[in-house]
Amino acid sequence: MQKPNVILMVGEIGVGKSYIGKKIAEMKNYTYIDKDTVTTPLTEYILAHNSPTQNSHDRESDFYIQTVRPLEYQALLNIAYDNVKLGHSVVLTAGFEQEILQQDYLHTHPQMKALREVATIIVVRVTVDSTTLLNRLIKRNEQRDRWKLNNWETYMAQVSGLTVRWHPDDYTQLGFDNSDMLPVLYDLKLQGLVQSIR
Repeated sequence: MQKPNVILMVGEIGVGKSYIGKKIAEMKNYTYIDKDTVTTPLTEYILAHNSPTQNSHDRESDFYIQTVRPLEYQALLNIAYDNVKLGHSVVLTAGFEQEILQQDYLHTHPQMKALREVATIIVVRVTVDSTTLLNRLIKRNEQRDRWKLNNWETYMAQVSGLTVRWHPDDYTQLGFDNSDMLPVLYDLKLQGLVQSIR
């Protein structure tokens, strides 16, 4: 019997992970789980009341990165696990920027290790060109993007080498360039991505 799929939508903030993830979930009839939807209200409350900066949108502080962020991912992976145990394939949208750099993450992180035992892990690495990314972040005008926009060159240097370092036998990797293009070409490209997910 084939295991359910867990599709991790991976990439920098603003590349379109949520949009592509929702499209995959819709076309494949998978459960869709988004980190922002699951965690943002609670995260913003915790940051406003417990972070040294008391800034509900500060995703760059040590407090967020070391204390809050791991809890966000723990909750997200637990929800995915519950769905997989019910026999549902899942699309999971989150950046996973730190996690994909840890070579042994799939083997040492408790929730991820448990997921691998019951599901097939597929990574969809979503990318865009830097001009498209900048325009999207400016257009969406969210407080949590302020630091990135105000420190654009620093941020781009941080994410320029973002690659999945997991062992290739442990997962399947697919790519999707989500840069602006003609709608008809975009639809064909999206259909090709969905068809490649078995």
